[in-house]
Amino acid sequence: MVGVYYRTPDQGEEVAEEFFLQLQQASFSQTLNLTGDFNHPDVSWGSSTANYKQSSKLLEYVEENFLVQVMESLTRADALLDLLLTNAEELLAEVKVGSNLGCNDHVLVEFSVLRGM
Repeated sequence: MVGVYYRTPDQGEEVAEEFFLQLQQASFSQTLNLTGDFNHPDVSWGSSTANYKQSSKLLEYVEENFLVQVMESLTRADALLDLLLTNAEELLAEVKVGSNLGCNDHVLVEFSVLRGM
């Protein structure tokens, strides 16, 4: 399954909880590759730390559901907002961060999903 997610910066707790429930269900039922603008600039993926409650909750769900965040490059100014979460890292290749997408300040993210024939 390949999915796309956008989190508004002011997303409420109720919507966040619904997303986490859906994330949990999807990650246990099949191979999952989820990308999008998660809008958690306070998360430090290298040290698995965050400054805010919803960001800490995201880190917790990623760990509990055996997901890996594979983006390494900053995707918006000095922040890593656009993520690529997966429970099958071996199926992803050629993860690239490109130039700005159109006239906004987000960059283009490209990746390949490998599969057997």
